[in-house]
Amino acid sequence: MDIRIKSGFFMAIFMLNVSNRSNPMITITRPTLLLNEKQCKINIQRMVDKANRLNVQLVPHFKTHQSSEIGEWFRAFGIGSITVSSVKMAEFFARSGWSNITVAFPFNMHEIPAVNKMLEQHVNLTLFVVNTEVVQRLNEELTAPVNLFIEMDAGYGRSGVATEDIAKVKELVALIEAGSMTNLYGLYCHPGNTYHTNSVEEIKGIWAGVIKKMLAVKTALGVAGESLKIRVGDTPGCALVEEMEGVDEIGPGNFVFYDLVMNYLDVCAESDIAVVMACPVVAKNENRNEIIIHGGAVHFSKDHLFAANEEKFFGEVVVLEEEGWSPIVEGIKLVSLSQEHGVLRASAEVFEAIEIGDVLGILPIHSCLTANLMKSYTTLNGQEIKHLESF
Repeated sequence: MDIRIKSGFFMAIFMLNVSNRSNPMITITRPTLLLNEKQCKINIQRMVDKANRLNVQLVPHFKTHQSSEIGEWFRAFGIGSITVSSVKMAEFFARSGWSNITVAFPFNMHEIPAVNKMLEQHVNLTLFVVNTEVVQRLNEELTAPVNLFIEMDAGYGRSGVATEDIAKVKELVALIEAGSMTNLYGLYCHPGNTYHTNSVEEIKGIWAGVIKKMLAVKTALGVAGESLKIRVGDTPGCALVEEMEGVDEIGPGNFVFYDLVMNYLDVCAESDIAVVMACPVVAKNENRNEIIIHGGAVHFSKDHLFAANEEKFFGEVVVLEEEGWSPIVEGIKLVSLSQEHGVLRASAEVFEAIEIGDVLGILPIHSCLTANLMKSYTTLNGQEIKHLESF
């Protein structure tokens, strides 16, 4: 692939050296999510190596990429069990040949028929439960057994049984063990509060607290807790924490691509980010030093960060290059999004360097949501990679 930079230093035209193609040129004409396959595989390898080093099983969350092809990259690194965030996603990856799937979301009893269909296809499913009503319904309506995680809340405050509520946990354990269609597999916690921290040490502190609380629950269950697996699943902790004694499995997802949130938390280097939005410039406003791109909330989502001056922003600008993209360009940020419009505010120097028709690279705030909205990827050699929502 050869990328020629035009119109100052931003316009990217992709020249593809692909045999048997009469027209090797591909031009970015609309918002496109570019994927650096090499960096993505480096990110996967790094997490696989860490799990092996710490003697924990990596059961990666596929909600970030939602791609059967990227899933095969994980399989090539020895991954055999995966995590997803919906029954629909489980069905998709079951069709792609994955047979050990955890659905990491409090189970919705209305989807029992879909689960039964997968069980008929010999998919080994592990579901989340947080209440007795769902456990009872599973035992009444399932046609084959499933494994269950009791989801625990160790302080994040989203879903899950509070780790202090031992009575509730014991009630669930008793009901699960009494059922003919439910097997108790373990305790799961997603410490999502690591995403709202101010330091690496704070992330590590949250993880230490989570492990302590999860082990306390396991101990309180006595004999019933001895064989239970403990799984923890957030990218900040899984990427940074080196002390995982007591944890059996980890289930991070965002690490496959990373994004600006992870970079701002010092979880990853800027160069670890494996996806970028390519967005055409359609207008400029000299009075405000603002640049309009085709790239809005329907492409990025509205997740945001705050700059040092407390200004909200939705992405950082990079220069598209042959082997990927440049470091973040200083003096310009994506500061506003509506449905299709993105507004960049730039310094005078950067504003003058950008021309209408240029294609800018924009690093996403939250790659999981951006990937879900874009519904496909284009690699740096021009290959399209499908997403669950592509079909």
